[in-house]
Amino acid sequence: MKNILSILLTILLSSLLFACSSEGVKATFIGTIEEMNGDSAPVYVDEGDILSSGKSVYVDLSVNSEATFEVGDKIKVGYDGTVRETSPLGIDTLSVLLVE
Repeated sequence: MKNILSILLTILLSSLLFACSSEGVKATFIGTIEEMNGDSAPVYVDEGDILSSGKSVYVDLSVNSEATFEVGDKIKVGYDGTVRETSPLGIDTLSVLLVE
């Protein structure tokens, strides 16, 4: 009985860890920074499925503290796939990379 309980508990914990680690970037788009507002910026979308919702997205640039971003930079943004229908659009930014 004790062994079965230990096995079930191990399976449950493993499943929870797997579920947590599978969360991440589910969608990306490429855009151009329109203006800077501290660690955030409205970004004009150049390409990506998010264009079906709108052309401007508010992006949290602080997720990449190693890069220095400026107006006019082209960036690739990763997010969880959820889009808030605001103006500009809202997302939960997960990654931001400069595009050459």
